[in-house]
Amino acid sequence: MSSAQAEVRTGGHGAIAPLLVGLNLCIMGVALFGLALLPAAGARTVIVIPRPFGQDAATIVAQAQGFMLRGGIAGALLARGDAPDFVRRLYANGALMVLDGKALDGCASGKS
Repeated sequence: MSSAQAEVRTGGHGAIAPLLVGLNLCIMGVALFGLALLPAAGARTVIVIPRPFGQDAATIVAQAQGFMLRGGIAGALLARGDAPDFVRRLYANGALMVLDGKALDGCASGKS
């Protein structure tokens, strides 16, 4: 079989198909990892990431009636709020993203 016949048989996408499969797997992995970081309903300790050209995270947390536990990189911070709708309030006050902060809660509390 000639290479032209092989190209017709594979649709001419022989080298691209594995690349697309790999790209799809990477995208699914990132999406699943991101979902694992989303806070559970009623989360109290969260990581707040502000919008690039919006209010800073400390202002967003204060407006959502929470308090800052620890600062972070790129304007993000670890915050805590006692209201059951704290995450919703953060988004309503301008947070770009709110992630689960359980893993960092012990670091901010000063416990050993």
